[in-house]
Amino acid sequence: MQSNADVSGPTGDDAVKPLRGDAVYEWVRDRIIDGRLPPGSRIRERDLAEEIRVSRVPIREAFPRLEAEGYIRTLPRRGAVVAPMAISDVRELFDVRASLEVLAARLAAMQCAAGAAGDELRTALERAERAVVADPARTPEAQNQEIADATSAFHEAIVELSGNALLRDLMPPISGRVKRLFHLANERDDLDLHREHRDLCDAILRGQGERAAALALAHVEHSRAETLPLLERSAE
Repeated sequence: MQSNADVSGPTGDDAVKPLRGDAVYEWVRDRIIDGRLPPGSRIRERDLAEEIRVSRVPIREAFPRLEAEGYIRTLPRRGAVVAPMAISDVRELFDVRASLEVLAARLAAMQCAAGAAGDELRTALERAERAVVADPARTPEAQNQEIADATSAFHEAIVELSGNALLRDLMPPISGRVKRLFHLANERDDLDLHREHRDLCDAILRGQGERAAALALAHVEHSRAETLPLLERSAE
């Protein structure tokens, strides 16, 4: 692959274990999400097979899924390249989030009102709180990664608590795009982000469906208002 990004393959025991298509998918997806494979990077089957020590079969299994979820594009005479996140893609992402995350929050609150404990959501919030606390032992990059992971886990916990199986199936590709966007537009107030998460968690655990839905929508729209101008300026 032609890229200055860190695309080193598995090391140690993992380097000799055969990877299936889903594992190759996750390996490439994670590096696109966190920016180690930046937009425009070429992904050659032969080079990737050598880096992660697999045959081309699982790579060919992974590529259609990566393309279907918007992570790569297949171009004539260039093959697979990492797809950019266009401004139009980001607007569509926020539109979808404004529907599905609001629904998830309302349903999760209804589950709590009916007696669900919400322990996993509490745990996810505590993890998110630890992630935003300043720690001189962490690099800014490491903290940003921890915040991204914890934020994703918090929203996944809401979806899980919703009890809606179809919603759980719909969310993973959306969550991946959100996490990628988190890395692309990382100028934000993380403490403010956590306060919104804390208020949303409180409404859900109290079984306050409409309050939870309103807070979820406000959270998405706040993120939209902060993110789009950053991306528009970087595209100029």
